[in-house]
Amino acid sequence: MELNFLNDNMNKNLILIHGWGINSVVFNNIATQLMDTANVCCLDLPGYGKNHSLDYSYDDYPEFMEKLHQSLPKHCFVLGWSLGGLIALDYACRYQNDVSGLITVCSSPRFTELLDEDDEQHQIWNGVNERTLKAFTRLLKPVNKDQVCDHFLALQAMGSPSIRQDIKSLRKALKDQVKPTYESLIMGLKLLSFLDLRDSCIKLEIPMLHCFGKYDRLVPTEDLVKYWYDNPQAKTKVFTKTSHNPFLSESSDFIETVKSFINSVSN
Repeated sequence: MELNFLNDNMNKNLILIHGWGINSVVFNNIATQLMDTANVCCLDLPGYGKNHSLDYSYDDYPEFMEKLHQSLPKHCFVLGWSLGGLIALDYACRYQNDVSGLITVCSSPRFTELLDEDDEQHQIWNGVNERTLKAFTRLLKPVNKDQVCDHFLALQAMGSPSIRQDIKSLRKALKDQVKPTYESLIMGLKLLSFLDLRDSCIKLEIPMLHCFGKYDRLVPTEDLVKYWYDNPQAKTKVFTKTSHNPFLSESSDFIETVKSFINSVSN
């Protein structure tokens, strides 16, 4: 797995993990501005960007996580957005002793809703409707994957006061980039469908920062802020002018929030 650090002059390392359908170039703007705080690596997941030739199925996911652990520097900070946040959280749960701090952005330990088995009108956990996600998975085909990814860009920006600019920024970042493979997209949707880290999260004892967008339509911001409230290691930050992309909509505030968190954690 290819890892490329943008700098090597700091004593802390920060790994950025992108979301579904979008490779690591989405972080280009904030990455350069974080280089005075840490050595920054924008990681491409298998099937994306610089790791386009690597493909892992859902069944290979544990192997991918182990290879990721072997590749990443010890005692690093891990930041993940959306699907990348779920993967970053799982990485921290599996290898807690090798993570200095965790930052998730518009992410959830379980993306799909959970209904009471005896009363399906009673929602135990708030999240994306499972039928909706399954329908989205059925819609995705090798021949239409690029169009589906483009549609998802617009879906992420829904609710944002700067929706047009957010979509424009996402599309600009991805212009002329190699498209993700169909296999990697399917793997990501399966992770979003089935991965449930709520029990593992309880055991985390590392510094954490969980960032959300006030107008996010993909994750339940208010519920997740309450979820993390009882964990003394977890800080939360709600960006009030954004939906699912605070690092684009409110980049200055986002960068300062991340820097402050990293600087607050001792080596």
